[in-house]
Amino acid sequence: MYQPIILPHFKKQLKRHSRKYRHLKGAVISILESFDKRQHIHIGRNVYKVRLKTKDIARGKSKSFRMLVFLIAEIRSSHASAKASAIEADKYLVPVCIYFKGDREDITKKEINDHLEIILFELRMENLVK
Repeated sequence: MYQPIILPHFKKQLKRHSRKYRHLKGAVISILESFDKRQHIHIGRNVYKVRLKTKDIARGKSKSFRMLVFLIAEIRSSHASAKASAIEADKYLVPVCIYFKGDREDITKKEINDHLEIILFELRMENLVK
C-alpha cells in the first residue's frame, strides 16, 4: 500500500481539468488508493503512466486522461532488538502530471523530466525527500 502525497504542482493541473470534468478528482483518488505498479506502464525513473476512467467521458480508452505518478520507496532500518534489526520501507506515491489524451497524443521525455524536477523541488521544500 502506498501513501499518496499531493503537491501544489499537481493540484493546479487537476483543478484546471476538474472544472470541466467533475468526476476526475474521484477517479484520481481511486487510482491512488488502489495503485498496483504491476498493472501500469513503467516509463523509467520510478515513474508510471496510469490511464484514468471518468464518468464524464463516455468515449473509449484513447480519449481518456493519463496521469504520471512517481513512486518513492524510503528504506530505513529500525533496531527491534540488540541482535536483529528490521528494515522498514515507507512507500509514497506522488502524482506528477495529468493530461487529456484527446487534447494531446503523448507527453515528451523532456516534459516528464521538467515535471519531475518541479515535483522533487516541492518534495524538498516540504522536507519529505533529501
